[in-house]
Amino acid sequence: MTNLSPILLAEDNPNDVVLIRRAFEESKALNPVQVVENGAEAIHYLAGEGSFADRSTYPFPVLFLLDLKMPVMDGLAVLRWLHAHPEIPRKLPVVVLSSAELPDETQIAYAMDIQACIVKPLGYAELRERIRILKEYWLDYEART
Repeated sequence: MTNLSPILLAEDNPNDVVLIRRAFEESKALNPVQVVENGAEAIHYLAGEGSFADRSTYPFPVLFLLDLKMPVMDGLAVLRWLHAHPEIPRKLPVVVLSSAELPDETQIAYAMDIQACIVKPLGYAELRERIRILKEYWLDYEART
C-alpha cells in the first residue's frame, strides 16, 4: 500500500482502463489509479461526496486524466463544473484524453485551464510512452517532495 496521492482516471472504456493501468505499472508509477466511469462519478470523487466521501479511502488525486467522450456527463461538462468550483484545488493537473482529434472540444478544454490534451494512440507502445512522460512530469515531482 502506498501513501502517495492517486491518479484519478475518468474513462468509460474498460479496455482503455486496462491499458492505461498497465502503462502506469510498466512506467513504475507508484501512485494508485482510481477509476470512475463517467463525468458524474468524477465530480462526486473530486467533491468528496456520496460514495467518495471517505477521503482516507478516496484521497484527493495528484493527477486527473479525463476522457472527453463519456456517458451520463461528458468531459467538457466536468471541466465546466471544475471551472465553476474554485474550492477544488487549482493545482490539480488535468490532462484530457481523447480517442480522436477534436479541435473544437480541445480548444474549449484549454480555455478551462487544462494542462494537456492527449489523443489516445492506436498502438500500446505509443500509449506507454505518453504515460511514461506524464508520470515523469507530474508524478515523479510529487514523489521527490
